[in-house]
Amino acid sequence: MEYKLQLHEFFVEGGNREKSHVLLHITEPSNEKERQKGYFFAVCELNNATTKDIVKLQNIVDEIESRYYEAPQNIKENSLETVLKNINRENPLTLDEEVQKHCVVGVVKDQEIVFSFCGHPKMLLFYKSKDDSYKQMDLISANQDETNDQFFSQIVEGKITPNDFLFIGTPKLNEFFNDDRLLKIITTRPSHQSAQHIERVLSDIRNQFSFGGMVVHLNEERPSVITTIKRRPLPKGGSEKSLHNLFATEKNTASTMSPSLFPNINDRIKTAFQKDSSENLPEKPADQTPTMSAEINSAHLRQYHAKPPAPQKIDVYKQFLNIFFKTAWIWLKYVGHFVWLFILIIFNLILGLGHSISLLFFIATNYQNRRRNILENWSGQWRSFKIGIKNLPKTTKILFSLTILILIIFVSSIFYIRTNQIRLAQEKQSQEIIREIIAHKDAAESSAIYKDDAVTLNESQSVKDLITQLDCKKYKKECDEFNRQINTVLSQIRKETVVTPDLIIDWSNQSMKLTHLARINNQIIALPTNSSTIIIYDLLTKQSKNINTDLKNFNDIAIPKENDYAAILSDNKTITLYDPKNSSFKSADVSYPRPDIKISSLIIYNRRLYSLDTNNNQIYKHENIKTGFGPGKEWIKDISVNIKNGLSLTTDGDMFVSKIDGSVEKLTAGNKQPFEISGLDPALKNGSEIWTYTDKQYIYMLDSIGKRLIVLQKDGHLKNQIIAKEWKSPNSMIIDEQNKTAFILDSNKLYQINL
Repeated sequence: MEYKLQLHEFFVEGGNREKSHVLLHITEPSNEKERQKGYFFAVCELNNATTKDIVKLQNIVDEIESRYYEAPQNIKENSLETVLKNINRENPLTLDEEVQKHCVVGVVKDQEIVFSFCGHPKMLLFYKSKDDSYKQMDLISANQDETNDQFFSQIVEGKITPNDFLFIGTPKLNEFFNDDRLLKIITTRPSHQSAQHIERVLSDIRNQFSFGGMVVHLNEERPSVITTIKRRPLPKGGSEKSLHNLFATEKNTASTMSPSLFPNINDRIKTAFQKDSSENLPEKPADQTPTMSAEINSAHLRQYHAKPPAPQKIDVYKQFLNIFFKTAWIWLKYVGHFVWLFILIIFNLILGLGHSISLLFFIATNYQNRRRNILENWSGQWRSFKIGIKNLPKTTKILFSLTILILIIFVSSIFYIRTNQIRLAQEKQSQEIIREIIAHKDAAESSAIYKDDAVTLNESQSVKDLITQLDCKKYKKECDEFNRQINTVLSQIRKETVVTPDLIIDWSNQSMKLTHLARINNQIIALPTNSSTIIIYDLLTKQSKNINTDLKNFNDIAIPKENDYAAILSDNKTITLYDPKNSSFKSADVSYPRPDIKISSLIIYNRRLYSLDTNNNQIYKHENIKTGFGPGKEWIKDISVNIKNGLSLTTDGDMFVSKIDGSVEKLTAGNKQPFEISGLDPALKNGSEIWTYTDKQYIYMLDSIGKRLIVLQKDGHLKNQIIAKEWKSPNSMIIDEQNKTAFILDSNKLYQINL
């Protein structure tokens, strides 16, 4: 059987060499003796390294290559293993701790591969299982030895069977390509297209990191000459057998530094595994010698040449210097000529421009009465030009016309070709986007089946982002179908509950805009923003009354757990106490530690008042006193807290502040705590009212723009969303969790719903 080794690289250079540097190294043997040793390769990445570290690693790779091809064959030990032992001995790890090194060096020979590694490079084998589907195996994690302090601490040997794919890459690829995505990309298209696709995606990222790697594939080729030799079939499960052989022959080159008490144990194990592997395979005919050609697509491919004798180095250096100086002198002359011509052109352009400007000046100003002369001169030149054209021979005119026509056709052709290239490029990009959309959509559907809401949301968002990049005017049918499919997936995890609210009372005839609700006993208090009148609705009598006050610019209202009064905030600083027994109001004493305060929300907890000051990024704690509340004390201690865009404040022992951008800040004892809303789609993009309490099980948020009541677990995970088609812009709420009801204020209408 003839095999063809396909090796295709991809390489993207980042913008910061010291932050991230990738070394790709592929060597092609130059003679028969070297071809018996196979193709040497190295894929390395250095992060946070200096130029000295990069040069050192390059020299080490060059030394491994040179020694490997020059080393004699050893029956008991692979030549690469011998070389790596010496390299480990000669190059102890002296790199700075901040320098991250990840490297794979190895050899591909016929169907055999031998490699070693350091750090955490990416090396995956994709092989066909018995059900004819591709499986994957991580060759690095299966052989990782975190405790070793050598460059190349172990060596792995194995075989690659036809139709297997071996992927080798730098570790930064993990941030953009997971293993499942690589399996789908590499096993569904030719290896050169896989490498091109990966390189194209990485090139579009445009960050400071470099990326590199290669795709190795052993492809079966149809023989070019018909023979009568009976080919033995590939044994079933060959890929899996190769994998077992790959790990069974793992060895440790660290034994060089600390020899084993039983030095022959490793060789005996290796021999036993090789024997077992050979017994399981059919015997190969003696006259059948496998041949394997190679298809290598690499800008870093080079032929190996033995090092010249030391005395010839001086001659080589001299020859190099001579060539360098001659080439430099030739280029210097060309550059000098080019600069001189450029100066002449610029000088003539300046002269011509100056002359034209002076003529225009004379025409505009008629300075020295030269306008008429200049215009007549131009007219004479134009007449001469027309006469010259008219007197030209017919043949010249025909040729001139043909030249103009050909020029027009040429320019039009260039324009058409360029336009067609742009169209094809856009078409190709659109097809790539469609493939990416399908991949993310499939991932979202799979994660939805397994109830992994976080992954489903991430993949769905990726689909939506990609759809915006697609030309939906041209691909309207595809866009509509993708949107329909992804909305079907999202509907499974949105946990939406559609309710029909009961209208309690309609205040639409009131000449005020109601924005805040609060409940004290059986009374519901509604505060406006553009009036000094407060509305009180009695749940028992079903009666509503208006109470005129001297207050204005209402901001918030807070009710203590005891339901004995209501604290009303107005003008972002003034607090007035409302007594529900006699419907009276009195001003409360309150002071703040800073003069430039802006209180946007308040809450009463354990008879203490907590006020949110967005101007000073602070929450004040006020003790309860007979005449109101004591002086505010700064409660926030953590300087990393940012609540300058805070909107609503609530507490259950921990403080929760909803912000204008839709996020929520959680604080405990004045310090910031991690908190993130998860599983919510669509995500909150705007601020909303928030409420909870110590004895309440959930956190409630009212989304005015999204027209929904959001119910969250205390850890931020979505429990459910309540929506109603009657809602237009809900702006305040009262939650009665014990009776499983809620009151919603929307466009001056008071609704009641069941939770």
